[in-house]
Amino acid sequence: MLGDLLLMPFVAGLLITGVLALAGAGLFLRGSVWQALALGQWAAVGGVVASVLHWPALFVALVLGSSVMALLQRSADRERLPLGVFLAGLAAVTLLAANFSQASLAAASWAEGQLYFAGPNELWAVAVLAVASILLAPGLYRVWRHAQLAPDVPATRPPPTWQRLTEIGWLVAAVVLGSMVLGLPAALATLLLPAWGAAYLARDLRGLFLWTQAIALAGFLIAWSLSLPLDQPFAPVLVLVNVALASGARLAASVYGERNR
Repeated sequence: MLGDLLLMPFVAGLLITGVLALAGAGLFLRGSVWQALALGQWAAVGGVVASVLHWPALFVALVLGSSVMALLQRSADRERLPLGVFLAGLAAVTLLAANFSQASLAAASWAEGQLYFAGPNELWAVAVLAVASILLAPGLYRVWRHAQLAPDVPATRPPPTWQRLTEIGWLVAAVVLGSMVLGLPAALATLLLPAWGAAYLARDLRGLFLWTQAIALAGFLIAWSLSLPLDQPFAPVLVLVNVALASGARLAASVYGERNR
């Protein structure tokens, strides 16, 4: 019975991990890591606001996340503005939690994650996003490849506007849904740390995507196998596992480099 109850959360978590890993590799190539922090934090603000207004959490989180992403896309500042927006979102969640009891519970759930309680609605949403990710992958890759090549090869032909807008919309959906299912810290750890570790191991763009997926999925499976027997919340365990795997990838690349000198 326990296995039946946890099968749906397991599949939803595994699928959203793969999507977040793909998004993380793309953010790494775009140099837009700070945008992910701001976007994820305001997705959490949306979820908390929804709990106060008794509105659908996913809808409000998507609206706020999209608004924040639109703001960030209008600025060339890729560090200071996103950091300021992230801190403003953190302050907003804290103030809401301090003044509304429903907001306090919602803030805790977005921080700890609701993976163990993921149901059919979350699974369907994640499954649709996963299928969309596969279908959109060639266009996403073109956008990210241009972001990587353009500074060094100015003549590189840019992707069409609709592909860039599609990539932004897809990224918003991935971060918002990932934060809702895994919890904000775990979603950000899955988004950022596997790509960071993969950068030390990969020799080309294809290798970066493959290593990122391998590290992210391994992190999810290890965290799942540890958190359940130890009766621990999943999100913090996943964060620690991803930190360990990314650090291990960096160490392995350093040791391999020393041996080949």
